[in-house]
Amino acid sequence: MVEEIAGLASRIGRRLKKRNWSISVAESCTGGLICSTFTDISGSSAWFKQGWVVYTNESKISEVNVSPSAFDIGSEGAVSHKVALQMAQGARHHAGTEVGLSITGIAGPTGGTDTKEVGLVYVAVTVSDGRFLVRRNDFGSNDRIENKRSFVQFALRMVLEMLDHTDEREDRRARAERRRASEDEVPPGQKDEWEGAEKWEPQELGRVGPSSVDFAFETDWNGTHSEE
Repeated sequence: MVEEIAGLASRIGRRLKKRNWSISVAESCTGGLICSTFTDISGSSAWFKQGWVVYTNESKISEVNVSPSAFDIGSEGAVSHKVALQMAQGARHHAGTEVGLSITGIAGPTGGTDTKEVGLVYVAVTVSDGRFLVRRNDFGSNDRIENKRSFVQFALRMVLEMLDHTDEREDRRARAERRRASEDEVPPGQKDEWEGAEKWEPQELGRVGPSSVDFAFETDWNGTHSEE
């Protein structure tokens, strides 16, 4: 697993460097393991800017601007979608990076409850255009070190997923712009195929089939979250 984690971190570094982007990290349960993994890579200062280990509720509030109300009695608590997202947003804001990553969970062997067992983790990834991805996973009551490594592996894969989705969005946008440009370039003297139509009569409307556009895929990335 250690080698795979190092490989994932290297891929992230290459992708960020190619874009001239940087990443910041707010960690709780992993205690700086993500930052350590990044800085194990020579030249990582070109794309890794800053990290925080916010191990207590108070540090989450003071360092990365998590709302104090997140820890009120009856609230979701430190290990939750809300806190993970606010941690990632706060890290990205304070560091001024294009990508923010956060992780909060229960590594064990103690700390679990009836509703939040050991091995539970939430990870959030945010980017500068406002998109974000938040997911949860439950790795079970494994060894504490094993859980921490599993959490980091999960988080790094999510960063790569976000970068993949960013590439896909930009590719679609570029193709659309090229298509619009080609449609605007009408050769001189070419007659519009609709020009000269003398009369147009409305036809009876037929039944339209279902759209083939996968709107749900886009929805996951536009101001919503996904939990698995």
